[in-house]
Amino acid sequence: ASVPADVSCPFCRKHIDKDMTDMVTMVNNKCDSVIRDKNIYDNNNCKRINTFIASDLAEVEKICTSEGTLNSESQMMESKKMFTLINCKLKDNNAKKPNCQYEGILLTNRKLLVQCDNNNRPVHFGGYIAEPGF
Repeated sequence: ASVPADVSCPFCRKHIDKDMTDMVTMVNNKCDSVIRDKNIYDNNNCKRINTFIASDLAEVEKICTSEGTLNSESQMMESKKMFTLINCKLKDNNAKKPNCQYEGILLTNRKLLVQCDNNNRPVHFGGYIAEPGF
């Protein structure tokens, strides 16, 4: 099941959804419903882009400790392992809530950049790095 909309973990709500890739052909439709269900908006407008990490929180949290290294350029933690991501891009930049429709793009073999708090928990998704050859 999807991670519940946990108010104590906004990062989880916005960026963690292990089930996003269950049906790759349904990624486009899933972007719309998951963003709506998780109430992900930008100041009450459609968010132009949102990236979901197809993993569970425990795996992403490890980036803040043993499974990550400091990326000197971004000053964020870079994952040692690869993750699968889904980039949900708004189809119409003039769309207004609740009529937000997204195109879902599956990205594989990406290293993550995350900002961690003092408790070694991810608090901000900083982006991803494609490895050479991918």
